[in-house]
Amino acid sequence: MAEADETIVGIHAVTEALAGGEQVKSVTVSAHRQRDPALAALMKLAMDRGVPVKTQPDAWFNRLPYERHQHVAAQVAPFTYADWKQLRAELARKNDALVVVADHIEDPQNLGAVMRAAEGAGAGALVIPDRRSAAVTAAARRAAAGAASHLAVALVPNVVRALEDLKEDGFWVSGLTAGEPSEAYTDVDFRGKSVLVVGSEGKGLGRLVAERCDRRIKIPMRGRVASLNAAAAVAVVLFEALRQRSK
Repeated sequence: MAEADETIVGIHAVTEALAGGEQVKSVTVSAHRQRDPALAALMKLAMDRGVPVKTQPDAWFNRLPYERHQHVAAQVAPFTYADWKQLRAELARKNDALVVVADHIEDPQNLGAVMRAAEGAGAGALVIPDRRSAAVTAAARRAAAGAASHLAVALVPNVVRALEDLKEDGFWVSGLTAGEPSEAYTDVDFRGKSVLVVGSEGKGLGRLVAERCDRRIKIPMRGRVASLNAAAAVAVVLFEALRQRSK
């Protein structure tokens, strides 16, 4: 059975879906706000792409189960995942490839935030397991705020095996953890082929996943809170990697 289309909302997310070549089936905008410059630009982009544009009253948008819709919604095809074998080969050819591996993140909004950070920091791919994990659903795409249109995401049956594949290709694997032993993320060299692994919201890294990491890294905390959530931690480390790579 074919998967049902999904709804994404918000000017930025819909614009990026159109610009990024996603399969957008239709765009719906507020009939009363078509002269808004941002909505007008979005409508022109949709029409240039041959995507039907519909209008609805504001009340229609207010009935949507989404906050911050900005009076625009789009029907899009389900997310298209990258083929892991092909993506792995592409990454192996790059001496400075940066890959994020999410070890069973369960909240789609957290996954979307990880995608947003990964794409923003220039990561070449995100790898997620095909079971017991959030998928790139409409909720994740909304949280990604357009990043889903530009980031390669691969589903794999086994995260441990995927890490072994990457290590065989010359990647150094760093696992985020709040425990010991670990080293501060600022002491790690993220230049060259690098993998950052983040664990699930409650359990962190799985034992076998942690054993495949070349090093375990932490974000030193000064306050009473013991750690950041998965998406925030990924963003902190990825932008340290970007800083190092920008020198």
